[in-house]
Amino acid sequence: MENSLVVPGITSNSTLTCLARARTYQQYCAMVKQALAGRCIFCDPADEKILFTGFFWRAWQNRFAEEHTRHHFMIVPIRHVVTIDELTTLEWRALQELFRRLKKEFGYTAAGVLVRDNAPELAGTIEHLHFHVMVPDGTGRVETPFCKGSEKDGESLRRAIVFESLRRGVPFEDLPAVEQALVADRLGVK
Repeated sequence: MENSLVVPGITSNSTLTCLARARTYQQYCAMVKQALAGRCIFCDPADEKILFTGFFWRAWQNRFAEEHTRHHFMIVPIRHVVTIDELTTLEWRALQELFRRLKKEFGYTAAGVLVRDNAPELAGTIEHLHFHVMVPDGTGRVETPFCKGSEKDGESLRRAIVFESLRRGVPFEDLPAVEQALVADRLGVK
C-alpha cells in the first residue's frame, strides 16, 4: 500500500490532510467532490438539511453523527471563518441565541460541545470554524476525537488511500484482504 494520499486535481496539503480524516467512504467522496469543485463544504452545504439559517450561522443535523447521540448538530458560521478569533461580537451573540433555540426546539437539557478551530493536522476535517453539539442518547459512551495522535492518523491515512482507490473504480473484491479489512465497516460491507 502506498503511504501518501494522491487525489488528482487536489494539491493542497491541508486539503489532503482533511480528506484523510474522513470517517466513512460517503463522507470522503462528498469532501473530494467539494474540494475538486473549489468549494468549502460548509460555505455551500447543499447536501445538508438545514434546520436553521440566520444572518450569521447555519445549523443542521450531522449526517456523520457520532455513535450514541440523539442529536449531533453542526453549527457553522455563514461567513468563511477559520479561527474562533475571527468572530465578531454580533456573531458571538447570535451563536448564544442559536444554542438556546436548538435546546428549546429539540428538548434537551445537556449536551457536549466541541469546537473545531483551524489546524487540520490535529484531527479536523473541514477548514472552516464549526461547532459540534452532541446530545447523548444514553445507550453508550459518546466519543469524538479532539486530536487523534500519530497512530490513529496513520490508520486514517491508510483508510483514505483505500477510499481513493475505491473512488477511482477499483472493485472492493480486488483490494488486498488487509485493505478490505481496513474499510469494510466504513462501507457497510461485511
